[in-house]
Amino acid sequence: MSTPEDIPGLENLSPVRRAAKNFAKLLRGRGVAALLELLTIGLLARTLTPDELGIVVLVQTYALVVRGLLNFNVFEVLIRFGVPLLEVKDAPAFKELLRLTRFIDLSSTAVATVIAIAAAPLAGKILGWDHSLPFLAILYSVSLLTYGFGTAKGVLRIFDRYDALSLQLMIGPVLRLAGVLLALLLQPGVMTFVVALALATAAGNISLILRGWVEIRRQTGTTSFRGFSLKGWESKFPGLGGFMSVVYWQSNLDMMPKYLSTLMAGAFLGPSGAGYLRLAYETTKILSKPGALLRQVLYPDLVRMWVRQSSDFASLLLRTMLLSASVGLVIAIASIFGGSFLFSRALGAAYAEAAPLLTWILVAATLELMGTILRAAGYAVGHAGKILRLHLISAVIYLAAFVSLTPVFGLIGPGLAACIGAIVPLAGIGMLVAKSIRNTTLLPHQSA
Repeated sequence: MSTPEDIPGLENLSPVRRAAKNFAKLLRGRGVAALLELLTIGLLARTLTPDELGIVVLVQTYALVVRGLLNFNVFEVLIRFGVPLLEVKDAPAFKELLRLTRFIDLSSTAVATVIAIAAAPLAGKILGWDHSLPFLAILYSVSLLTYGFGTAKGVLRIFDRYDALSLQLMIGPVLRLAGVLLALLLQPGVMTFVVALALATAAGNISLILRGWVEIRRQTGTTSFRGFSLKGWESKFPGLGGFMSVVYWQSNLDMMPKYLSTLMAGAFLGPSGAGYLRLAYETTKILSKPGALLRQVLYPDLVRMWVRQSSDFASLLLRTMLLSASVGLVIAIASIFGGSFLFSRALGAAYAEAAPLLTWILVAATLELMGTILRAAGYAVGHAGKILRLHLISAVIYLAAFVSLTPVFGLIGPGLAACIGAIVPLAGIGMLVAKSIRNTTLLPHQSA
């Protein structure tokens, strides 16, 4: 079984240059994907009214919220515990870890699908949905069966297969755009678009899972579950349960501004409010998606550098933080002058109302971009539990701000709440990581 240093083209790179190279590969795929996703929702907005677009958005968001509640983000678990195993070349233990994460993937997606289908009518009553919305939510929720791709993502990252992952990131958006275009040729309408998006999403997820299995077989020689047992995994991987619990709750706290806020906007402002908020978030993916990718790229290398006590840890962290802050602020300032023009010209006058919201969401995305990079460093140095508590405090503040500001300020209320909620984890994690660096003797980098 190979390690990342054994892969041709990467063995002589410093951790900083390797992270930059991997990020560039992943950014190409995610950049194209973000543009395709923006084009897809743009076509939907041009075809549907704001209320109809909001219905499609609410259906997708409902399914993703249920999935999020049962998403254990096993790719983070696989990286956190798999990288040290590869460092000491413990192939049997790594295979056992793969079997465990695959089991979690499959079982969690099955349970999420059943709950999403069963709970749709109740969710409709609680959120005040139109009578047709629960049925559409049930239709879309079937696609949740294909969301068990955490192990695949983890394996591709651990073995620096960012070229393959970059390609996979584009497949789902390409299929969704193709589905929307096909629906436009057939019978454009809310139900047609919901079905098309569900089928395209499922096909993209299956493609990622299959690519991950190919890499697992290439690296380990097997994709079999034979010999797997749930008994004794706590002793085989000390601390895994606690870390997975932290990551689970962390992912749910991350989900709040992305998905739960969309459902709340629909409840406070109607389907059109949910549609406007989704448009703003899709536009800000120019920051949020690269930020998430950057954290995922940095995380394996930050773990390696911290284990080796390399001084590149602090250098890499500082560089990426400064670059992220600069890019985010430039884009946020540009939106003040061009947001209204962008929405009105591209989507129609009815959508220009979302422009002020876009600016505030971009400011929040800049703060979150820096925070998500710090979180990767915080996980690497062992502060996962404290980071979770910081995000819990942030979530409570965010909810309070959302509920209090949205009735007063209307559509920009969610944006203001997002900014307020992003400040707490950014400041708190920054202090935790800085303290750990000060208290640790980091050694100069030595080439592999």
